[in-house]
Amino acid sequence: MVPMRGGSGSSAWWFGRAIRLYFAFSISISTLWLAKLFYTSNSVTPLPPPMVQQEAAATGPISNTILRSSAHTSNVIDLEESVQLGTPSTEYSQAFTDHIYCISEETRAGRRARMAELLRYLGLQQGSTATTTVFSKGQAQHIDVWRDIINNGYARALVLEDDIDFEIDAIATVGNAIGVLEKTGADWDIVYIGHCSMEEDTGSKITSPLRSKHSRSKLYKSVHPFCTSGYLLSTSGAQKLYAYFSKNTSQKHALDVQLVALIKRKMLQSYSLHPPVVYQRRDLYPSDDGLELKVAHLFRNSAWDEALAFEPRLANWTDPPDRQYEDPAYSQIPRWMEDRNQVN
Repeated sequence: MVPMRGGSGSSAWWFGRAIRLYFAFSISISTLWLAKLFYTSNSVTPLPPPMVQQEAAATGPISNTILRSSAHTSNVIDLEESVQLGTPSTEYSQAFTDHIYCISEETRAGRRARMAELLRYLGLQQGSTATTTVFSKGQAQHIDVWRDIINNGYARALVLEDDIDFEIDAIATVGNAIGVLEKTGADWDIVYIGHCSMEEDTGSKITSPLRSKHSRSKLYKSVHPFCTSGYLLSTSGAQKLYAYFSKNTSQKHALDVQLVALIKRKMLQSYSLHPPVVYQRRDLYPSDDGLELKVAHLFRNSAWDEALAFEPRLANWTDPPDRQYEDPAYSQIPRWMEDRNQVN
């Protein structure tokens, strides 16, 4: 059979027209894409204005914006990398603690002054219900702190040493950790927010959608949380520690070692944040042993350094001089006895 020419020619015509339409459509799309590319490459996106933290009045509220240290050297603020916090009295202090205790020596006026400014900058001092009590340093004074927590009926209390510093997102991280424990219904006695152990991330991890995406720290069951630079204590934790140490007064080991022993014996329900959010500043206050803590290398964003950079009133900060200790018995010695020539 001979094919019909009319049908074959009609098919070729439609095929040619489809090809022409396809190329016309492709050229149009390419033209629009090139125009968009040219426009976006030549347009300038305005940068957000630099965020400047104004000096707060003596009785005014603390700014509720805490920036990461990367913002110190740049005028561009990455809002995704900043931590937006609410009013101190409702979100900071009441979120996780009823009272703050600072373990310090009576003569260390400089350290206590710096701690007061640091807590004020973080919204933990001024304008909040969480006031601060200073106790003299030593194991006996830790027991006094635990007794005070029990007598005042505090549900949670924060215990800090006088040479510490915070990560800038510490408050949000700690509040979030307490939220995790409450949401999961976990029983807890103590939460180490500061320690000098590199093994805490080997414990069982507590996971919850409440964990902040901004924080590097995660919550674990404690392993060897040596040091007592910063810990959060519940009522049950204060009761257990006071009951044990009031009956076991003759202890040969340091307090942090004894606490780890109690944790190992399942006498304390303990959790640790790792990396910690509280660190000892041995660069500011060298320790007597002269040792450098390995955990210090995890410290990234100092709240104290940020306070010095952003608070004009702290621009030229130096610690007030410590008070010199004088034995009361010394004042009763006759002055002529101070002259060795006369004594001899």
